[in-house]
Amino acid sequence: MRPGILAIVGVGLIGGSIGKAAKERRLAERVIGVEPNADSAQWAVENGVLDAVVSQVPDNADLIALCVPSDLVAQWVIKLADHTAPMFDVGSVKEPIVKEIELTRITPSQFVPCHPISGSEKSGPQAADGDLFDGCTVVLTPSINTGPMAQQACADFWQAMGASVVSMSPDEHDAALAVTSHLPHLLAFAFMGQVTDQHLPLTGGGFRDFTRIAAANPDLWWRIMQLNQGALSQALDDYADNLRELSDAIASGDESRGLALIEAAAQKRRAADCGAA
Repeated sequence: MRPGILAIVGVGLIGGSIGKAAKERRLAERVIGVEPNADSAQWAVENGVLDAVVSQVPDNADLIALCVPSDLVAQWVIKLADHTAPMFDVGSVKEPIVKEIELTRITPSQFVPCHPISGSEKSGPQAADGDLFDGCTVVLTPSINTGPMAQQACADFWQAMGASVVSMSPDEHDAALAVTSHLPHLLAFAFMGQVTDQHLPLTGGGFRDFTRIAAANPDLWWRIMQLNQGALSQALDDYADNLRELSDAIASGDESRGLALIEAAAQKRRAADCGAA
C-alpha cells in the first residue's frame, strides 16, 4: 500500500530525486519536504519536486526519507525516535550511523539504514531526476533492532522506484563502498591537484571520464571520507600497492609484467560492463 504522506528531510539531489520519482510514479498521495534552504525549498515546490515544504516532519507522515549528510543522520533518527512511521536514510556510510544511534540506547525499530547506489556530481533539487534510481542497487543494512515491517516497507518503496534491493551488514557495506565509490572520488580530487590551466586544452575523453566526479560537492565528500576513514585508508593502501607494482614494471621495463597487470584490469572492466548490461 502506498504511503499517504511521504516526508523528505533534505531536498538536495537525492531527496529531490526521491520526491520527483514518487510524484511521477504516484507512490505517495502527498510529498512534503523539510528543507532549511529557502531558495531550494521554493524551487522544489514551484517545479513539482514537492507538494509543500514544512518546518518539521508531521506526526501523520507515513514514510520518512532522511536525505541529510551522513554525519547528521543519527541526530535525525534520535530526534524522530518516537515517530511511528518507517524511516530510512540515504547515506553512503552506514556503520558510524548505526553505532552513534546505539550509543544513545535509542534505536528505533522503524529506522532502516539504506544506501541507494546512484547519484551525480551535481547537487541541489535543480539536479533532481525522477529516473535516478531506476535500475540501481539499494543496500539495506538493518540493525538488530530494525523491525521487519519497517524493513519491508522501505524495500517495497525502493522497488517501486525501480531499484533492486539487497541486504548486508553495515561494516561490509562500508568496506565495499570505500573501494567502489569513496576511493575513486579521493583519487579524482587528488589528481586534479596537478592539473593546470595549460593542461586543459590538451584533455580528451579519458580526462573527462576520470575527473567528472571531482566536481562533486566538496563538503559532502569530506564528511563521507571522514566518516569512513578506516575502510577508506585500507582501500587506499591496497591501491598504493597496486600502483607501485605497475610503476615498478614501467621503471624496470618489465613488459610481460606490465602488460599482464593492464590486461587483468581491462578484463575486469569489460566484465563489469557485461554484468551491468
